[in-house]
Amino acid sequence: MTATYLLSSENILWEILNKYGHDPEPFFFEEGVNKDMLFEEGKRISFNQVNNLWIKAARLIEDPCFGLEAAGFWHPSYFGALGYAWLASTTLRKALERLERYVHILSEKAEVKLEERKDGLSLILSDSIQPPAFMDSGMASIISGCRLNCGEDFRPLSVNIIHEEPNCSGRYFQLFKAPVYFGAEDDSILFSNADLDLRLPSGNPHLAGISDQLMIEYTATLDRENIIHRVKYAIIEHIHDGKITDDKIAKALFLSVRSLQRNLNKLGTTFGSILDETRRELAEHYVGNPKEDLTEVAFKLGYSEQSSFSRAFKRWTGISPSDYRFGIKNKP
Repeated sequence: MTATYLLSSENILWEILNKYGHDPEPFFFEEGVNKDMLFEEGKRISFNQVNNLWIKAARLIEDPCFGLEAAGFWHPSYFGALGYAWLASTTLRKALERLERYVHILSEKAEVKLEERKDGLSLILSDSIQPPAFMDSGMASIISGCRLNCGEDFRPLSVNIIHEEPNCSGRYFQLFKAPVYFGAEDDSILFSNADLDLRLPSGNPHLAGISDQLMIEYTATLDRENIIHRVKYAIIEHIHDGKITDDKIAKALFLSVRSLQRNLNKLGTTFGSILDETRRELAEHYVGNPKEDLTEVAFKLGYSEQSSFSRAFKRWTGISPSDYRFGIKNKP
């Protein structure tokens, strides 16, 4: 299985090379990429191609802090549906949760983890691209996205960076406007609790819901060889047909039920968990759309009774579907 990256995200590196006076066209061409490909919707390239691009850029650009320039070039469109869902999120917490859930749209090698702490919420990033500038660019892009939503005065509580402090470290403090700690155990950003749940002026639950649906479908098709993705995609395809069972999905995947269960158990999950997760993602999308009849939503998700769906939705969110919709509609 070959890990891939969303090619449009590499528009940032293209712009950085331009800024430092290097022609990006021959640089990208060596990895089989031209400018038009950067704008192809959903176009992906391999881990090795992206890694090579950043290694060569680090050798070419005589500035150990060049990854920070990503903050000036980040645009929601470079992150596909995830970028627009981020922009339409009603709160910063919702935006960060979407990043954690759907980061594989950007990179199948990347991981994002949110950890609640006494003084705030920590966003921990990891990836396998070698040059430190790559992770710098990712953290700079996140801060740029936060300021697009929250305003230019936004600042995190602190920033941790794994690599050692470079001779241009002042630029990190200038960008993040917060304490920056080098040689840390992880690459992470700590956000203030006071900032996380403020209503954002760009928030639009309906548009965010549409983007969520696109991301659910896209991530399910990213890697048909990944059994979890294959199961999720099959569930989405068959969920409107009525009751979803492991037997029905196993047949759709040309597997026995026992083989399906065994493969999922090896990955630490079950068919029931994947079905529940997929239903929840789809439910929040449908319920968030006021044009969707709640009774019809229940049947769309494979529930034979509205009451069964309502109980499941309350288990997922803590409130009923109607209260969830009312809360979205009446948010200030």
